[in-house]
Amino acid sequence: MEPLFEVMDELQLLSFSMAQQNSQANHLYAVIEGAKAPDGYQSTGALLYTLENTPSAHLLLLDDELIKVSPWLVKVEPISPLFDWLINNANKHPFVLFWSSNTIEQVKPFMVKLLNARSPQGGTLFFRYYNPAVFNVFIEHSPDTALINRLGGASAIAAYSPHESDQNQSSWHVRELNPAEVDAHSANAIKPPDIVFNQQEWQALCDSKRDTSLKQMGIYLKTNYPDHLQDIDSSQIQRFVSQCISQGESLGFFTRNELEQWLDLSLFFGENFVDNSRYLWAKKIVNNAELSTNYKLQQLNQYLDFYQARSAI
Repeated sequence: MEPLFEVMDELQLLSFSMAQQNSQANHLYAVIEGAKAPDGYQSTGALLYTLENTPSAHLLLLDDELIKVSPWLVKVEPISPLFDWLINNANKHPFVLFWSSNTIEQVKPFMVKLLNARSPQGGTLFFRYYNPAVFNVFIEHSPDTALINRLGGASAIAAYSPHESDQNQSSWHVRELNPAEVDAHSANAIKPPDIVFNQQEWQALCDSKRDTSLKQMGIYLKTNYPDHLQDIDSSQIQRFVSQCISQGESLGFFTRNELEQWLDLSLFFGENFVDNSRYLWAKKIVNNAELSTNYKLQQLNQYLDFYQARSAI
């Protein structure tokens, strides 16, 4: 099956952006991470107002408790300091791009609405679609109609795609959307829809999250335990990490920090140590419904410290 998107390098992306602006009168927009401060700037807002005298930009979360971590919607000129900064820092600071003939005020409600989504089973979540790893899932799997409606009549979308081993070979996934459906969206003045993922999108998201976790945990092990793993091949490491993640998630550990701690414990006590009769304390801790996941890990790590101290004697 032919991919739905085109792979471009930086020069091709710039040419595409200029062609969109010149021939189709489209505006280029970026949705940029706000919770993480860009390198060299105190905040994403500081970046925008430093590189652009009067940027056309909006915060997407205006709640007093969330405004400091809100992503930004900003109009970007293809030839500008801001565009150059984004492209040069794409491997460090998350953002995604889309093109639309609509004004920034017209597309803003869609960008806000997209921050809240539901799974096919009806579960709600805060949707960080401006993470390229997430956005690439939709570039690869979502139907044109869904993307156009969710993104307020966007005619094309793009996200950074890093190369696994060589950042210099990183590329951009760019997808043009059906012009007839874009026109139909504009003609019917469609309002921002409720975001409900179809089963294919949801499965692709789950697969992407798991692949990312496997890579992150594998790097974590190799970085922190090089001596333990020097004679073990990558397939064995991947199998160990995969099994540990599955068990950790089944016990309620989902964040990267929680899973890293679970890997530490599993590496020392062994896989499936919770079911080992030598460590009866482990099952009592993880099965205690009255304990938070954080406190469970604290107690487990106390045993880890004790056993490590005893091993050193």
